[in-house]
Amino acid sequence: MSSDEHLDIIEEHIRQSCGANRHLGNAASSCAISTRAEGLRDLAAAGRFRITREYGRVVIGYWPENDPENKGDDDNDQAK
Repeated sequence: MSSDEHLDIIEEHIRQSCGANRHLGNAASSCAISTRAEGLRDLAAAGRFRITREYGRVVIGYWPENDPENKGDDDNDQAK
């Protein structure tokens, strides 16, 4: 299994448990769970998630389709 395939599995699991939170402005949070925090860090290192804040086990950031820095980027436009 390739690294990308491993990251696909991690991303699928993490997205199910760390979805966009409207109370955080559509950012996602690890909810202070170590395995989620490590998964988000791994995904960020691969360019699949953008971390905006970290406090130990708490990792907060954006999935590409919710990232305000990507607004106007056609590749991330959910209206397509």
